[in-house]
Amino acid sequence: MNTYIKNATIITDGKIIEGKGILINDGEIVDVLALEPKDCKVVDLGGKYIAPGFIDLHCHGGDGCEFIDGTKEAVIKACSIHANHGTRVLYPTISATDYDTMVKALEAIEKAKDSADLIIAGVHLEGPYLSPDMCGAQNGNIIRKPNKKEYESLYARFGSLIKRWSYAPEEDENGAFLEFLTKRGIVSATAHSKAKYEDMKKAYDNGNRLVTHLYSCTSTITREGGFRKLGVIESTFLLDGVYAEIIGDGCHLPKELLQMIYKIKGADKLCLITDAIRYAGCEQSGQAYDGEIPYVIEDGVAKLADRSAFAGSIATTEQVLKSVVKAGIPLCDVITMLTKTPSIVMGLKNYGSIKKGYKATFTVMDKDLNVIDVSGVL
Repeated sequence: MNTYIKNATIITDGKIIEGKGILINDGEIVDVLALEPKDCKVVDLGGKYIAPGFIDLHCHGGDGCEFIDGTKEAVIKACSIHANHGTRVLYPTISATDYDTMVKALEAIEKAKDSADLIIAGVHLEGPYLSPDMCGAQNGNIIRKPNKKEYESLYARFGSLIKRWSYAPEEDENGAFLEFLTKRGIVSATAHSKAKYEDMKKAYDNGNRLVTHLYSCTSTITREGGFRKLGVIESTFLLDGVYAEIIGDGCHLPKELLQMIYKIKGADKLCLITDAIRYAGCEQSGQAYDGEIPYVIEDGVAKLADRSAFAGSIATTEQVLKSVVKAGIPLCDVITMLTKTPSIVMGLKNYGSIKKGYKATFTVMDKDLNVIDVSGVL
């Protein structure tokens, strides 16, 4: 039977639409209509906001678990906390680590994929082919140059699961790794990189069109013999076709910087991410983690133990939504950066918008932007 969602304030494609409802059937949007059809189940949202389901391209875990833990239970638990806070499509992210740990984590995600409370659209590997000088909270001892035998082996086993791979272009000798990714349709992204403009332009020309968490472990202007060289940050602004992730937790980027990035790139080139680690959704101020890279939870964010830098966010997409709106970015564009732009970046067909033929995957919020669980009625 068809379901008609009425009295909804629809936010999609950079617009707020009132006076229309959404007709859905069998997990698909049949149409967006002003008049209520006959012979269908009716769900009255009472004026609440409804947006396409939030898409998080970059998330390491939550509720005490991380995907790198390598168990089905950890994957399901982490996904559940993010589903509760508005994420409907997730790309579990695996940090730089050794080959065996990557395999174990990928196997766990593969096993849990169909049991999660949200859609696992694929895996994002963040490393290990990064710059050792820009490792941030990644384990510098494990970072290495692209290893053909290693990445070919991972692809042979998990090719249908790996959808994105972040790496440092300047560490990719002759562009062989990028060529490998591009030929196989895996989204490549610049991350933890000290690349200069010439590295970025070469990678851009060969298919790398995304920057991982802009301003976090991304190079800026340097001098060589007195001559200035653009870094990853400036190259992102200069190259119009480059998309960028930004961590929207309200800590990593101050509101003025968020406003500047938004002003330069626009919502259609920016993806809001959580970059959430294991304590997302369960903030415990003062909580310390004694793993390979020790950190402490403080001021609403994870900091390295020496407090010299951040070690990751503890945000959910619900928190990201509220933080970025609070920073002065229009709600319509914040929703675009959580839905449509990520879907375009990842080539996700029929997600990211509310229109005929698209998946009936939604995030519903009250007027204070609190996520409302309506899964039992839709």
